[in-house]
Amino acid sequence: MAKKSGSSSSALQEKALDLIGSQDSGLFQSELRRMLSVDSSRCSKIVGRLRGLGLICREKVPASSTYLLKLARPPARLDYPLPHTTHIDSYLTEIYLLYLTRGISG
Repeated sequence: MAKKSGSSSSALQEKALDLIGSQDSGLFQSELRRMLSVDSSRCSKIVGRLRGLGLICREKVPASSTYLLKLARPPARLDYPLPHTTHIDSYLTEIYLLYLTRGISG
């Protein structure tokens, strides 16, 4: 049973990291708690683990009782452009249309 709980925590940590990383300006810890559907104690433990691993940082929001969570390092950017696939898509569409209009069967 303990193993199942550990994998559940790991899955929640991964989901939390994804949610925090999806927001460029960061994510309030209270929002993270709601998005994960966990109580504040469990959310604090998840945040503590991610901070302990050096994956996120936590900033106190002035005049508030919540924290802003951000990735410790921004996600790596690609140093090369992604290939353009529009010409492939149009080529495949053309073949498919020929298949439909000419009734080609395999």
